[in-house]
Amino acid sequence: MRKMMVILMTAVACLAAVAQEELAETLKRIRPNVEADAMLQYYRTNAPDLLEEIEKRRKAYPEAMDAYLGQLADHFQEVDKLRGEDNAMYDRMVRQEKQQCEVRKLSREIQKLAKVPKKEPKNVEEQRLAQLKEARAQLRKLLEEAFDESQQQQLIKINELESEVRDLRRLATERSKNRKYILQERFRTLTGEDWQEEK
Repeated sequence: MRKMMVILMTAVACLAAVAQEELAETLKRIRPNVEADAMLQYYRTNAPDLLEEIEKRRKAYPEAMDAYLGQLADHFQEVDKLRGEDNAMYDRMVRQEKQQCEVRKLSREIQKLAKVPKKEPKNVEEQRLAQLKEARAQLRKLLEEAFDESQQQQLIKINELESEVRDLRRLATERSKNRKYILQERFRTLTGEDWQEEK
């Protein structure tokens, strides 16, 4: 029995390795500039359910596989670009990725628990309903956290944009004050002569 389990586990690991290799090859074909191993490691760490989704889609909808994988690759590149450039934003994006993974996991669990089996003993039903209630509460909490985080990111972006607008407005005001000087300098650059007011 133990030997059979080891053989079965080895076979599953081999199939997974082959699937990962096929995935890497497909990725190299459709997005040659994406480092396949880094992308797969990112999703393996932060959103393993998406790797499972890739495998399901590969089997069910092979013609749409490239488009889905391309979307994941584009998202990975967007997030990975932030690493080193804006570590705080990178950390927020990774946190969001993990939150969304947990949201998807809980939603699948809720859907599964909400399906009522035909003949369910009373104690099993009570246990299922208690689990369903707990899962719904967890999902609500996660959705609230995700919303608050998203709202915070939007406010940060708004503040950055407002700061840029203030700087641009200040520059425009300074330019207006220095209009005459700017025009004289431009005239001098173009003609080599001083600006003379016509009388």
